[in-house]
Amino acid sequence: MSPAALETAARPLLGRCHTPKTGPITRHAQAKPETDQSVWDLTGCAVKILLVGHGYVGSYLLPVLVQAGLDVSVCDQNVDRLAGVPNAMRCRYQELTVSDLADFNVILWFAGHSSVPMSLGDPDGALANNCLDLLHFARRKRLDARLIYASTASVYSVMMSENGIAPPALDESETRLDPVNPYDCSKVSMDALARCFANAITGIRLGTVCGMSPYLRPELIFNAMNIAAMRDGCVQVRNRRSYRNILFLEDLAHYVLRLIELRDDLPPILNTGSLNISIGQLADSIAAFHGVPVIDHGNATTYSFQMNCQKIQSLCGAAPAISMAERCERFSQSYRPELKAAS
Repeated sequence: MSPAALETAARPLLGRCHTPKTGPITRHAQAKPETDQSVWDLTGCAVKILLVGHGYVGSYLLPVLVQAGLDVSVCDQNVDRLAGVPNAMRCRYQELTVSDLADFNVILWFAGHSSVPMSLGDPDGALANNCLDLLHFARRKRLDARLIYASTASVYSVMMSENGIAPPALDESETRLDPVNPYDCSKVSMDALARCFANAITGIRLGTVCGMSPYLRPELIFNAMNIAAMRDGCVQVRNRRSYRNILFLEDLAHYVLRLIELRDDLPPILNTGSLNISIGQLADSIAAFHGVPVIDHGNATTYSFQMNCQKIQSLCGAAPAISMAERCERFSQSYRPELKAAS
C-alpha cells in the first residue's frame, strides 16, 4: 500500500461514540419502515464509512452518503477513478490490514466481478474476488463493524419458459444451489460461507442494477434500451418473455442508507430490487416514453428470475414510488455519449 493510502487509513476517528452492542452509528432516519426497528440517533457522533469500489455503483453512492452527513473513505485500485475524491485509499481492498480497517463502523463492498461475461472471462478471478478474498477481508474488520456486500439476484435464475409463464418471485430462503456459471457460483458460495466464517455481514442480492452514474454501464438492460432509443430511434429486444428484477440506483441508495442506520442485527441475506418485469414489458415502456418502435429479434436460450423483496421493504420502508416514464426522463436528461464507462 502507498504511504498516502496508509496515512489516510490510519487517521483517528475523532469523536467516535462507542455503541453498547453490535451495529453501526449513523444519521437520523428519513423513511419510516413498516415495522418498528430501532435506529441509531447519535447526533454529533462521528460516523466512519469505508466504501470499497468507486465504479458504477460506488460512484453513485458516494455523493449520496456524503450528503447524508456520513464520513466516507473510498478504496479503489483504479487511480484514475479516484481523481478528486477525498479520503481516497488507492489500493486493492485485499491489501487493507486489520489496522487499516480498525476505525470503520460500516463497510460497503461494491468491488466484485460484476457480471456473467466478466466472470466467464476470468473464472479464477471471480472466485477470488467475489468469494475467497472478500471472506478474508470480512475477517479482518472489527467484530462490531457492519459489512454490507453486493450479492446477486441471479442466484434465483431458471431457464426462460417457452410458454411465457413468469418464474416465481423467490425469497431469501429459496436460493437455488445449482449455479451454472462462475459468477453465480462465486456469489452463492460467499453467501453460504459468510454465515459461518464472518461476523456482522449482510449480502444484498441486487436485481439488475440500472440508472445514471458518473461511471456508466451502458450495456445494462434499462440503460441500453434508453441509449438505443435516443441514438438509433428504436429499442432492440430479444427474449421478450424472460423476466428480470430491476434495481434502480436511487432505490439502492435508499436501502443502503437505511441499512446503515438500523441498530438491530441485520439478516445475512436481503433481496434488494425495485420491480419484477418481463423484458418485453420493459422494452415497450421505454419505447413508449421515447416514441420509438420496438424491434423484436426473437428468442434465444437465456435465464429468467424474479425476487420477493418484502423483507428489505419491511426493514427499511419501501423506496419512493417513481414511474417508469420519470425514470426514463431522468436518464435521458443526464445521459451524455462522452460519459466514462465503468470497467
